[in-house]
Order: sequence, then structure tokens, then C-alpha cells
Amino acid sequence: MLLTKREEQLMKAFLQVGKLSLKEMADILQVSSRTVYRTLSDLTESLVREEIQLIKDGKKYYLSGNLSALTEYQAAPAYSPSQRLILIAYQLLTSQEVVTNEQFQNQFLVSNVTVIQDIAEIERRLAVFDLQLSRQRGYRVEGASSHKRRFLAILLANAISVQDFWADSYPDFPVLEAVTVGKTRQVFERHQALLGDLDPKLKEFLMILLALADNQEALPQQLNVSKVALDFAQKVFTDLAKATKYFYSIQEIIYFAAILDEVIIKRQEVPLFSESFDSGFYYSISQLVDSVSRFTKIEFVKDKVLFPLLFHHIRLSLAVPILFPDRSTTNVAYLATQKNPFLHSVVSLVMQDIFPSYLQNEYEYELVTLHFASSLRRSPDIYPIRMLLLTDERPLTTSVLVSKIKSVAPFVGWMDVQSTTNLPQLNLEQYDYCLATKPIPYLELDVISTFPNTKEILELQETLQTIQENRTVLAREEIVMSKQYDLQAYLQASSYLLQQFALDELDNHGNFEETVGQIVAKLSSVNDTDYLARKLISRFEMSPLAIPNTNLALIHTQSSQVTHSQFQIVSLAQPVTALSMNNQPEQVQRILVMLTKLGEQEEMRELMTAISQSIIENNLYTEIYRTGNQEIIYQLLNSIFNEKIKQWEN
Repeated sequence: MLLTKREEQLMKAFLQVGKLSLKEMADILQVSSRTVYRTLSDLTESLVREEIQLIKDGKKYYLSGNLSALTEYQAAPAYSPSQRLILIAYQLLTSQEVVTNEQFQNQFLVSNVTVIQDIAEIERRLAVFDLQLSRQRGYRVEGASSHKRRFLAILLANAISVQDFWADSYPDFPVLEAVTVGKTRQVFERHQALLGDLDPKLKEFLMILLALADNQEALPQQLNVSKVALDFAQKVFTDLAKATKYFYSIQEIIYFAAILDEVIIKRQEVPLFSESFDSGFYYSISQLVDSVSRFTKIEFVKDKVLFPLLFHHIRLSLAVPILFPDRSTTNVAYLATQKNPFLHSVVSLVMQDIFPSYLQNEYEYELVTLHFASSLRRSPDIYPIRMLLLTDERPLTTSVLVSKIKSVAPFVGWMDVQSTTNLPQLNLEQYDYCLATKPIPYLELDVISTFPNTKEILELQETLQTIQENRTVLAREEIVMSKQYDLQAYLQASSYLLQQFALDELDNHGNFEETVGQIVAKLSSVNDTDYLARKLISRFEMSPLAIPNTNLALIHTQSSQVTHSQFQIVSLAQPVTALSMNNQPEQVQRILVMLTKLGEQEEMRELMTAISQSIIENNLYTEIYRTGNQEIIYQLLNSIFNEKIKQWEN
């Protein structure tokens, strides 16, 4: 006897309880009364074959007959709503014929209404990938072949875990042939070092995309494919052709290279030394942090970890978006939104304004909200609290206690450990929270054990989080902490860049390209000025770096024609028009010039990277670059270098 999951639940309930009312069955199945009636009808038909009856006695039902026969039964495969959506979408994408509503009902043992709802959800997701669903004697997906293939690759990457993919275990998806996938994986991993470190799910998506290449479909002509992407794609397809004895067209190579460009190569975390990069994506992340900071009045821009975390999360989400989220897997993110409803609302609205439509769903909003909520708990730079610990314990014991507290509350900006003998000299108003290891007469302070158990630590964490959220900002004494740094190489590099820095005036003529040529012609650190000007303009055309609404543009490159690295700003007598990071025209009045010589020392490269990040990631710094004089910008650069040096020391 083969039962559905609901039939199995009802049968077990009858065997355990005996008699069940309609309401009790609805509570057990967590469904409506109408669904209960339908399940009872299906169960009755299944039981008739075992000569067992379902009898109604008043308002309750019970089973009658040889119930021992029910020990041998099989439950039909049970699919979650997310799994069902994935399998239905897979069939629609891979079936050569139209698929009917009845076929889906029989396959997944669901009602007509459920199939209609699933189809509507799939149609919504297809639409944001420029695909349509036709309804002529059944369902069929229509649209460009390249869009279908990419959607299918994303769908398979969603459905198959990384572990199962590497173990070649994906029986529900026969479009992937294990032999072909195995050879594809070997070839891809042979050349992967050229792309750097990749997220495992992103690797899986690219390998699936390779395995689906079949030369059978017309693919769009791609323009402006980078040399790095094209070289990688050629090497991979050449080796794959040898391994599979199958020839791949130039269209397949260029199509794969274009996707490589889009999802990896042009979205590097540190774009300064890249051939080209997606400046719009980089700008969108900085705008996300800046906009959420402005609307919530919380200085998330101070959290140096938040930007790279969001960068990598959204880069993966754009490449392999979750098509049909499983709500049971997002409990942590959901709880974060419940505790921070205003933050969640702001994040949702900002993301709708910045990112493409296929990221617009509650699942993504919750995950990004979780990043911001975690920033509050992680960074001592955002809503930091000062804490006083009064104890007369020995130094080692105190050190262990302090470590435990900091591990659960890293947002504590400063913890002052004092002996109770110093209490008369302390101003308790300078602290957000005071804690003691023993009760203190006349002071109502919280007390913590010298060796606190897990319950105490968790209670303290909750208390500190509440204090942080409700902290009253007062004028307080500055805390000066002296630290020694022994980073001679970085200090020398920063000193050199500061000496070379200049804010120059240029009586420019002509358009943006001609102005760049004028700027380069005046540089003493360049051997071949014509070559370098062409290279700077070419890089700018591939990755425009005029910063929206700032009248600033950044030109930068690394070249053998540069004799020494330098950063300078050129103020233009005549504004010129250049393409901005969001692909809109920008009136440029200042051009920031960053030049790095080949083989430059790592310390110099990292400081140059710090400058580039400050230009794009921090709106306050951007304003200083836009309006400041040479002395003010010099002080800003000095501050940036000192901050980076302290971070490296830490």
C-alpha cells in the first residue's frame, strides 16, 4: 500500500488515538477542513484494498477491520513546497513537450489549486529572467535559449548541494550526465587558480553551466569580453573538448567568458589592479551601506567588516540567486528581522531601489538585514558601550573573566577593570554599565561570578545588548590608549606617498579624453605619456569611475611606463563630461589620478588600495576629495594611512 505523507500522518494518528474529530485531524495535519475531507477520501480508497473501513461515529472517525495489515505500507515521497517548485520548474525547462496540470497533480499528489499556485510562483520568477510561460494545452517555457540555460544552471545549483554535486549524486536531474560533469569538474579545477578563490556554490554553478554547453542553441553575440575571461574560457573548452571528444563552437566559449566576466572577474573586492571591473556593482554596495546608515542614523560605515561581507554575499546572490527559498532554513535571519523591524524595513526599501528584480524577495531582505544586525553586535565602532568591572580578584582570574565577557559582547568599546579600593575616585556616570564580582554596599550593581556558568554569560549578553540598543549618548571623557607600532615599511611607503601628493590646477581644453592626455603629459613619473593616456582612457571606458553626484572621476592603472607610484588630484578649469559608475553622465571638475609601477612593493599597493576604497566607500571622505584644499586632503590621507597601519598591527 502506497500512502501520501498526509495519509500516513492520519493513519498513524488513528492507530495511536483511536477516534479523531475533524478539528483534531486539521490540527494534526496543519491544514484546512476542506483539505482534511480530501485526505480522508484518498485514505478511504487506499484502505479499501486492505479491507479496512473508515467509519464515522457521531462527530468522530475511526478505523475498522484487520489493522495489523497496516504494518506493511510505503509512504510516497514527500516534497516541501520549495522542492516541488524546483522539480516543476526543472520539468518545464527540460521537457520537449508541453506538461499538463494533471501530470503535475499525479506526480506530486497535490490538488489542482496547489499546482496553479506553484505555476504562478514559477511564472513570476521566470519573468525576471526574461522568460515567459505559455499555456496552450499545457505549460511550456518560452524565451531566449541563453536565458533558459542560465536559469536552468541556477535552478540546478539551488537544488543540488555542494556535497551531492561533488559525489555525482543528483538522480532527479538527468539533464546532468555524471560522466560529463566529472570531466568538466576535473578540467575546471585544473585552471581554477587563474580565477582565485571561489565560493563552492559559485564553482558548482559555473561547472553546471559548462556541462550544459551543447552547441545546439543560438547564443547572443557578446561584446567587450575581457582578455582574462576569454583566455580562461578557451583553456577550459580546449581541455574539455579533448576529454569528451566533442567540439565546442566559438559562441559557447564567448558566452561562458561573458558570464565569467559578469559574476567573478569584474566584481573583485579590490579592483584597483584589475583590467576591468563592474563599477556599478561596487558603487551599489557602498550605496547600500551609506543609505541604511543615513536612514537609520546608525554609523554602519564605521564597521570595516560589513562592506566585504555584503560584497561577497551579494556577489554570490547575483550570480546564483535563491529561486524558491525554503522558509525552514532561514530561522536565524527571520528572528533578526523580528528583533529589528525598522532596520529590516529600511534594508528592504533600499535594496528595492538599488538591486535587480530577481533579488527582490523577503528571503534576501532578511539575509541582508542579518548582516546589518550582526554589525551592531560585532563592531565596537557602532553604538560602542563603556563598561566598568569592579573586582579584587587576581590578574589571571580577572583576565579570563574579561575574555569571556568580550567573546559574547564584542561591541563593548572599552572595559575598565578597577579594584573596589579605587571606587571613590571613579565617576560612574562615565560608564554605560557597571558590574562587580561581589556585592558592594550602598551600590545596586549587577554581580557576576568569577567563573560564570553558561546561563550567567547568556544573561549578561542579553543585558549588554539591551543597554547598547537603548544607550543615551552623553558627553564623556575621551579615553586615550597608547599603542606602539613597529611597521617601518608601511611608514616609509605612507611617507613617500604623502610627499608625492599634490593638488594641481589644469587649464584644460576639450573633452574628457583630451583632458586625461593633458594631465598625463605633465607627469614626471611617466616614460611613454601617449601610451599611458590611451591605457587610462581604455580602462575608464571598460569600467567608468566618475562618482555619481560628486563631480569627481578616478583614473588609475598599473604600468611598466610608470617610474614611481603616486596619487594626486587635478582641478579642472573647464568641467568635462564622463560616464559615472551608474552609467549616467557626470560633470567632472576634479580628476583623481592613481598610478602604480609594475613590481611595486606590497606595502605601497595596500596603501594605494586604502586610498581607492576611501574614495568610493566613504561619503565623508569623498566630499573632502571634492572640496578640500591640498592641506586638508593631505591630513585626510595621513589619517587613512595611520588607520590602516593600526589595523595591520592589530
